[in-house]
Amino acid sequence: MTTKGKKTNKLLKDMGAVITPVFYIFGFVAIVSAIIVNGFQWSTVITAIFLVLLAAAGASDVNKGIVPDLIPIFIAVLAIVRFFLSEITVSNILSCLGGALCLSIPMLIVALIIKGGFGGGDIKLIAASGLFLGLDKTLIAGIIAFFIAGIFAISVLIVKKKGVKSKIRFAPYLAVGCAFSELFGASFLIIFQSIL
Repeated sequence: MTTKGKKTNKLLKDMGAVITPVFYIFGFVAIVSAIIVNGFQWSTVITAIFLVLLAAAGASDVNKGIVPDLIPIFIAVLAIVRFFLSEITVSNILSCLGGALCLSIPMLIVALIIKGGFGGGDIKLIAASGLFLGLDKTLIAGIIAFFIAGIFAISVLIVKKKGVKSKIRFAPYLAVGCAFSELFGASFLIIFQSIL
């Protein structure tokens, strides 16, 4: 088999990790949530696809411990499509680029310094999702993801008495944070700004 054939088989095998009952459940919830929050409009389709891709990333990470490379690629393409369907301004360009870099660069640095700190799939997922969400929503997604993962880690340490070195699959938390941010991030920002 050729190198190209081996890569294609690996991609298809990685995508096979996505198809689980968890994916179907969260994929359905994602589509219904997008419709409830956004109503019936073109942006709902884009949001629903994004949420389903996040569900796929989370399900794959839970199932096999990987985020298939195709998922961040699809999210990045979706971000570009959404960008061109919306108003193109310098601030939107900077927001998308800032979203792609604001968490992925620090996560990459941690991964390089601490072995097993973050997986490459997590870094690619947040970079692509940040490109989709923009800077503000990506920061919200990160806060939510790290908060939920922290609560989970503490509860695992207390209940199961696992060591500090135990691995936590982070893509499901990123998926939840990004999904929440996409659906409710604008409202969250308005509330947060009114408090300040």
